[in-house]
This record gives sequence, structure tokens and C-alpha cells, in this order.
Amino acid sequence: MIKRNLMLLFVPLGLSSCESAVGPSFEKMSETEIATYNASVAMDEKVICQDAYADWIGGSYRRIPKWCITVGALADLQRAWDDWGGAGYGTMSESYQPADAADYPSTFGN
Repeated sequence: MIKRNLMLLFVPLGLSSCESAVGPSFEKMSETEIATYNASVAMDEKVICQDAYADWIGGSYRRIPKWCITVGALADLQRAWDDWGGAGYGTMSESYQPADAADYPSTFGN
């Protein structure tokens, strides 16, 4: 469920990237090239990257490729996550749990 909702957050980001003009491929740039690029753009356009890594994730060994995102796009994702959390599902910082079937006596014939 959470994976599906996270995927729904990333799909609009992917689609919006199709609308923009073709730009540099940040994933292929070195740290020096990214630093040079970041020095010439506004704060929202600066790029941050997560290096590629491999590790055990959820019981499987997975290789995660390098990915990059602008500060502005990351802020948009954070706002979307906060909006989703405010829709009654709670946020990661709260100890809130939505109701489940066990909270309703009629579910179990009581």
C-alpha cells in the first residue's frame, strides 16, 4: 500500500520531466561537474544526487542506481508527502495509525 502511494507520488514527477526541455544527464556527471553546474543556477535548480549502491533491502539483494533531483523538485515531493500525510493518514513523525478491520466489531460478527 505504501509502495503504491509512493509510486503515485513519483509518477507525476516522471511525467513532468517529459515536458521539460532536454537538459544535461546529471546521473552521468562527476561530482565536480555537478558542483560547477550548481554554482551557476538558482537554489531551486541546484542538483543533489544519491550515489549508486547495493545492499540487502527487504530480504533481497538490490542494486540501486545513482539518481539525481533538483532542490525544487525535492521540495515539491516533500509538500506532496506532507499533503498526503495531512489527509488522515498521519505523517512519518506522528505515532498515528489509521483504523483497520479489527477496530470495527461488525467485521468479526461481534
